[in-house]
Amino acid sequence: MKKNIFLIVLFAFVGLVTPTVIAAQNEIASLNPIDTSNSKLRFSLITCDAGDDLYSIWGHTAIRVVDSINNTDIVYNYGSFDFNTPNFIAKFVKGNLRYFISSNSYSEFLYEYQYFQRNVHEQVLKISTIEKIKWQQELQTNMMPGNRFYLYNFIYDNCTTRIKDGLFKHAAINEYSIGVNSFREEVVSAPYKGGLGWVGLGIDLLLGAVSDQHPTLFQEAFLPVLLYNKIALNHRIVSATQEIKYNTKKVETGIAPITILILFLALYIFAAYWNALFTQRLARCIDISLLVLLGIGGALVFYMSKISIHSACHDNYNLIWLHPIYLIAIPLYFISKKWTGYLGWVFFIITILFMFANYWIPQHFSKSVMVVMAIALFLQTRLIKRGLDAKYQK
Repeated sequence: MKKNIFLIVLFAFVGLVTPTVIAAQNEIASLNPIDTSNSKLRFSLITCDAGDDLYSIWGHTAIRVVDSINNTDIVYNYGSFDFNTPNFIAKFVKGNLRYFISSNSYSEFLYEYQYFQRNVHEQVLKISTIEKIKWQQELQTNMMPGNRFYLYNFIYDNCTTRIKDGLFKHAAINEYSIGVNSFREEVVSAPYKGGLGWVGLGIDLLLGAVSDQHPTLFQEAFLPVLLYNKIALNHRIVSATQEIKYNTKKVETGIAPITILILFLALYIFAAYWNALFTQRLARCIDISLLVLLGIGGALVFYMSKISIHSACHDNYNLIWLHPIYLIAIPLYFISKKWTGYLGWVFFIITILFMFANYWIPQHFSKSVMVVMAIALFLQTRLIKRGLDAKYQK
């Protein structure tokens, strides 16, 4: 947690619903030809609980294929990526880092989750032998070097949706709704539940209006627990369930970010209006710190919304009040009080109009985001006051 907070949030965000990062894995028997005349297969949906690492807080989905004739027990994962990829960070941020399918034995798969104390849930699927054979052939085809890689999208194309697509293709799934209101709601809630509220807030700020769309019945099972719940409603295709419990820890949620933000705003207001040398210096330090944080945060929001190919970040209306122009105010803060005031007026008017137009904007803004907005608004009044003070001093 000592790393730059924005980079931490971004890595968690882009790594959504991915398993442990790997450079390569054994393909153990996954490319062996299938004996379609004598295969006896069992397919299971594997759902893993959230972990402590940032990339694992949404859990993981895999597919288990047991072939009793060929004596193999393989787990396929669609969420792997290679840290040794050239220009890894640049591709990671922009969203064109290639993910790939990998496989390992079921025993090795369980060992990892036992080590990290994450529960594993198995739903044995009741599908026809022909469909099992077809699906296994497709998995083996995907494991070929020319087919393994794909561009990851943490809402529409990830380790869960790839398996969901295969499942819906090879099994008669009833269209039961699991009540997902929006992509944002499900994506943001997971970090809060896992005790990583600040990560949840950062992701909430990065997500654009695209993530506020209401998913279709087919799209709503885009995260591990959602797919598990979706399949649980289809009793006809689940022949058995099993849970392997490894987790003995309790989640420490800590103080909610909104509480800390409100206390910070109260301190900021107190320091600004208490006429003492120490509090006035503290208020100025907070001014500069916020200009830096909001400027860097705004630059990240701009990049993710306008340049990256992460579609869930597109059309982000937070960019109206959270933008990189705050960085311009930093030198002006020291050079010209008058121009600092002018810039403060511009920021203030735009933010106020944005707040009044909130009802008509097709994007959800949580209470925590609104408190951050209020902090930015008070900073803007401080910039205006700085300009007015320069005017009255003449």
